[in-house]
Amino acid sequence: MKVLVRITRHPLDAAREAFLKGVFGSDLKVVTDDIRYGDDAVTSVKELIQKVESETDGKVVAVEAQAPFPTLIRLVDRQCNLGAVLIRAEFERDESGRAIVVGKDESGRDLLKFSHYEVLEKIVFKTKKLEPMA
Repeated sequence: MKVLVRITRHPLDAAREAFLKGVFGSDLKVVTDDIRYGDDAVTSVKELIQKVESETDGKVVAVEAQAPFPTLIRLVDRQCNLGAVLIRAEFERDESGRAIVVGKDESGRDLLKFSHYEVLEKIVFKTKKLEPMA
């Protein structure tokens, strides 16, 4: 059995599930767990994958990880250690580039209109020190 692990506090909606099953197959099992990444995000995710595989008797093929960018960068850089691809949801946007809001969750946070998933292959930040203007 193929399994996809979602690390998020947000529930799986029908549009996302249909997209994922269209990619990975109709027998895909989706497991959602909102773990704490701790000091070593890669180890935390790897342990979650092992736990889910043990409990489902399946193989985790992908992980949807909602996390701050520094954590995502570490996960992407070491995803070969996870044995599964990392994916993230993209949202539909209006003509100005803003994500389209379709409602509110029980905590009053915006719910955004799902568009598709992307595989995270590389995340790069290029920075420089901000200097005072002369």
